[in-house]
Amino acid sequence: MVEGTHDVGTRPARKADRDPWLGFGNVSRKPQVWIVEDEPAAATLAADLCQVNGAAPSLFRLPLPFLSALRMAAPPNAVILDWRLEHELSAALFLATRHRYPRMPVIYWTGSVASSLPSMISDDRLTRIVDKASGAAAFEEALAWALTSPPSAEPGDSAAG
Repeated sequence: MVEGTHDVGTRPARKADRDPWLGFGNVSRKPQVWIVEDEPAAATLAADLCQVNGAAPSLFRLPLPFLSALRMAAPPNAVILDWRLEHELSAALFLATRHRYPRMPVIYWTGSVASSLPSMISDDRLTRIVDKASGAAAFEEALAWALTSPPSAEPGDSAAG
């Protein structure tokens, strides 16, 4: 695992986890980025790129811990999703994120062709699709966009559009 990152399990959230200045289990004031990626090499690379760009990554290798954190923890500054997880697509994770935090910046970092993603993702103005084959620069550009986007606000904020 990358130094400074952690895989997030299903442990109950602590008070510090809910403090938006501390992030999810993170005592620094770095922007918090949650990464859902089931491929270890890709997860490590994404976490490394986040750290190099000043963000504190949390890795989720399975959907359920991500969904639990989405319900119980303070929101991250951005979410990075892979479209094709080992046993499912991540559409449900995208929908849960949008439902809970309509203004949350989402990066789809995927090996899938962008045109194969549903229009609810490709047409979403707070989502960037990045092809894994495009290299680190494309990922870093999307991350910079996500971290400079307006805050995701409170759960259920209906100001998205």
